[in-house]
Amino acid sequence: MAPVERELMALIALSRAPGLGFRTVRRLVDRYGGAAAALRAVRAAAPDELRRVCGRPIPTGKATRALGPAAAERARGLLRAARARGLGVVGYGGAGYPAGLRDLPDPPPVLFSRGSLPSDPDRAVAVVGTRAASSYGLRTAYTLGRELGRWGWTVVSGMARGIDAAAHAGALDAGGHSTGVLGTGHDHEYPAENRDLYGRMRARGLLLSEFEPGAPPTRAAFPRRNRVIAALARGVIVVEAGGKSGALNTADHALDLGREVLAVPGRIDDPGAAGCLRLLRQGAGLVAGVQDVFDALGWLHVAADGGPGSVDGSGSTQAEGEAAAAPDMQLLRALTRGPRSPDELAVGLELPVARVLRGLGRLELEGWVERRPGGNFSAVRRPARR
Repeated sequence: MAPVERELMALIALSRAPGLGFRTVRRLVDRYGGAAAALRAVRAAAPDELRRVCGRPIPTGKATRALGPAAAERARGLLRAARARGLGVVGYGGAGYPAGLRDLPDPPPVLFSRGSLPSDPDRAVAVVGTRAASSYGLRTAYTLGRELGRWGWTVVSGMARGIDAAAHAGALDAGGHSTGVLGTGHDHEYPAENRDLYGRMRARGLLLSEFEPGAPPTRAAFPRRNRVIAALARGVIVVEAGGKSGALNTADHALDLGREVLAVPGRIDDPGAAGCLRLLRQGAGLVAGVQDVFDALGWLHVAADGGPGSVDGSGSTQAEGEAAAAPDMQLLRALTRGPRSPDELAVGLELPVARVLRGLGRLELEGWVERRPGGNFSAVRRPARR
C-alpha cells in the first residue's frame, strides 16, 4: 500500500475514534511525524499510558476498539466510496492540504474536494454575511466578489443563500475563482435553491468539505465550517450581519488566527447591519469598495478608472496613458504571483518584449515594481492605509 494511502486511512481512523477530537489528532500526528505512526503508538499504548500519549484523558475502551484492525477496512471503504463519487481526498500533513488550515488548533484531519484548485492560494479573501440579505447586501457582496475575481483573488465563502451565494456568483461571473466550504457532505446540495451555483462551482471553482460524503446538514456543522473559511483566507469581509449572525463567528475565528477582519457599513437603524457596525466599533477595517480590501492587505492601488493609480508619470497624453494602463495592469497582476523576467512576462502575457520593458519602466519609476538580482522584477508590497 502506498504511504499516502496509509496516511489517509490512519487519519480517517483517528478522526473517527470517540474521545480523541481534532486537537488531539493534530497533536498526535505532529508528535509522531505522521498519522500512521501516531495510530501505531495509540494502539500499542497500555491504558495507563494512553493519557500520556494523547495528552488528555481518553475513554480507553471505546477508543481502542475504534482504532482496531477493523478501522483500517472501514477507512479504506470510505476512501473508495469518496473517489467513486469523483472526490479528491487530502489529509493533514500531506501534499495538497491547504497551508492556512495548519494555523488552526483543530484542523480537519481529512478534506474531501471537488473542482479546481486556485492558481494562487495565497490570494484568497472570505466574503460572508447573513442568509436573510437585503438588496443592498446582495448587490455589495456580488460587486466585491466580482472585483476580487477580476483582480485574480479567490473568493471564499460558505455556499449559503444570501451574501455567500452572491459573492460566489460575482467571482465566477468575472472569470475568477471561488472556493465554497460546505457544512455537509458533498452528496447534499444545501440549500436546494443554490443547485445551479453548485454546478458552476464544480465546473469552475472548488468545493471543500471536512464532512464525509453523505453527511447531512446539522445545526453544529455550520459554525464548525466557519473556522475553515477564516483559515483559508488572508482576510474576512463581513458584508451584512445581524447581531447574532454566524458571519460574526467567522470573524471571531479570523481574529484568533491573526487574519484581517473587515466590514461593510450599513444603516444605523437597520437590525441587519448591527453585526457589521459592532465590528467597525471594535476596530474592523471599513470596506466601501475593493480598494479598501487591497489597502488592508497591503496589495496594489487601483485608480478610479480600474487601473493602477498614477502609473504613467511621463507626461504622456490621456489617450496614451489609457493605452498603457491595460498591459501595465497585466504586468502587475503577473508580478504579484512572484518575480519574473521580462522574457517570461512577454511569453506568459503574449506581449512584445519591447512593450513589456516600457511597462516595467513606468511601473518601476512610480514605485510599483522593483528590479531584482538576475534581471527579474517583482511587485512592491504597498503599506496599508490606516
